[in-house]
Amino acid sequence: MMFGAKRFLDTDIEDWHIACWEWLLLHLGGVAAVRRRSLVLPTPAFFPKIEAEGHARAEAVLERVKMLMGMSDWPCLLMTRQITNAQIGEFTVLRPTKGIAATFGFFGNEAAVTYDPQLVSQPYKIIATFAHELAHYRLHDVLEKPPGADVEPQLEELATEMAVAFHGFALMSANSAFEFQQTQDFGRQGWRSSFSGYLSEDSWIFALAVFLALRGDEPGEARKHLKDHLAKKLDSAWKRLAAAPDLLQRLREAPVRAS
Repeated sequence: MMFGAKRFLDTDIEDWHIACWEWLLLHLGGVAAVRRRSLVLPTPAFFPKIEAEGHARAEAVLERVKMLMGMSDWPCLLMTRQITNAQIGEFTVLRPTKGIAATFGFFGNEAAVTYDPQLVSQPYKIIATFAHELAHYRLHDVLEKPPGADVEPQLEELATEMAVAFHGFALMSANSAFEFQQTQDFGRQGWRSSFSGYLSEDSWIFALAVFLALRGDEPGEARKHLKDHLAKKLDSAWKRLAAAPDLLQRLREAPVRAS
């Protein structure tokens, strides 16, 4: 083609994705660390049935997500967002909380996640949300800001989502990123849509494709568990990576900071 292979993402977004992967690989253990993670799927093998309800159910989900992220031994409190006035002065949130379902911060000297109890009834969303908050925890001691965050602080949240993908949760997060459904209430009919997280569906799918490629996996199994339109997007993202092998080679050769 005269102008090169068609990109799946806009040029500047793709460039940032690759730079962010390099940043993650540098600080989180390189490609070897990616290969130690599994692609997390919505199956009983990854999420066995939980009999508990309410807050106990949320605690069980958090522990499962921690285990899948290799963070089982990272202590972390879980609290609902209805924090008492006495607690507000002690809980230090590390980012703005308006309009989001959960936060990560410190309650005294202890790491803590707060969450909206309504998440308990939304399996994909609570898993993706907890993975995001735990990614904040994982990145807390990384002093170097992600690419572009010195100029645009919002890129720190996007980089945290990329860390979610790094740990194998891109498929779960892609499936929860956008929901559209028909509603009916007292004889009235309508539609409702909602967005979750910070990355777009296309960005989640590209991050998923990079994760699979770095692991040496094919996309077939992931396609089975994606929403239909996302499975088609994964095909397109996979074609883009195949047409630009230099992108993956750049990541495979990315430096890794000694722990």
